[in-house]
Amino acid sequence: MTVAARYPARAKTSAAVVDYLLQQIFEGRLRSGDRIDLDQVCRELDVSRLPVREAVVVLERDGILSTRYHRGVFVEPFDAESIIDDFEVVGLLSGVAVRRLAEKQDRETIAALQRLMQKLRAVNPQDKEETLRLVREILVLEHRAGGSRRLRAELRSFVGFFPWVFRITTEKAHERAVEAHSRVVEAIAAGDGDRAARYRLEDFRDAGRSVVRELVRRGVLEEGK
Repeated sequence: MTVAARYPARAKTSAAVVDYLLQQIFEGRLRSGDRIDLDQVCRELDVSRLPVREAVVVLERDGILSTRYHRGVFVEPFDAESIIDDFEVVGLLSGVAVRRLAEKQDRETIAALQRLMQKLRAVNPQDKEETLRLVREILVLEHRAGGSRRLRAELRSFVGFFPWVFRITTEKAHERAVEAHSRVVEAIAAGDGDRAARYRLEDFRDAGRSVVRELVRRGVLEEGK
């Protein structure tokens, strides 16, 4: 199967290129400091330069790639500390959003979150794509309802990264997702913003550690680095 055939729904979009490059990094085929051959990416995915350039902009914004004048595009340092920092920052920002949402007590939004949680609990644990879709929907709703324009913009930078985080931490993924999001939504419904923010930060910290363990197991990261 060609690389392009693995992305049938989005084979001509920058999102497919983002997925492809993140896959290369998470599977260890691209490592810190490696130069990316953009022409090769175009050939692999059968896309023009435009979606590739758009994907590079997205991943530069996320601190994953960097463009060096007259030298090309490179993978930024990819180590355990950087990954943990990514999750810490997103957990803190998301915590601000859920705290505000708890303080607002927007009953319509809370009811919508509770309905999404019911759907998440009912998902077949083996259906990882549906679990991922619902988790993303919960996060987007929380961030949209509880975050300012600036906060939402910062949190959107994690969107491209999130699916790969989910894919490589699949052990008990559904069970953990239900537990993590249930306690945040319950805290929001109870009006306890501090508890909601604390739970969200703890959940993202745990996710960061899980990602590091899995990348060490795969040999993408060296243990202790």
